[in-house]
Amino acid sequence: MKLNKRNKLLVIGFCIVLYICYSFAISNTIQYYREYKNKQEEIAADSNMPNLIAQLVQKEKQLDQILDNYDVKISESFQNDLLKQLTSYSDSYHLKIVDFKEPHINLQKGFNTTSYTFSLEGSFNGCLALLNKVENNPMLGNIKHLNFVKKRNYKTNTDQLFVEVIMQKNKGV
Repeated sequence: MKLNKRNKLLVIGFCIVLYICYSFAISNTIQYYREYKNKQEEIAADSNMPNLIAQLVQKEKQLDQILDNYDVKISESFQNDLLKQLTSYSDSYHLKIVDFKEPHINLQKGFNTTSYTFSLEGSFNGCLALLNKVENNPMLGNIKHLNFVKKRNYKTNTDQLFVEVIMQKNKGV
């Protein structure tokens, strides 16, 4: 059988397409599969090693030192600790804790997320200073939402500023 120019180009084009497919898709898939198998073997081999336990103990000591640097005390009730911190901060900034609602607990993807909602009354600068203190304290969690509301008190003919804060604390289950 005789190959003409068109058939030769077709065979060469087919070889080029095969090479491109291999270099972009198939070789990466094979590489990732080999890595996956290696990781599985490492996990199976390392599960009973005493070195792993020693590393974990050392990591725990390091984390305890970091927690000591941040002055974190592990207690039974995070809600009570949060309320104590808010009370001390609000006293120093002349604010009033108006409302402290029950925490909302959400379990999602292996994490236990607890949301705490509280309201403060006072000056704008005092509220911002308190929120800054709370936000910079890693022990307390993250501020997720703020809602500033200015209300008029017609009995005293003054304006009052209220801020509603939602804080979240994540915990692995």
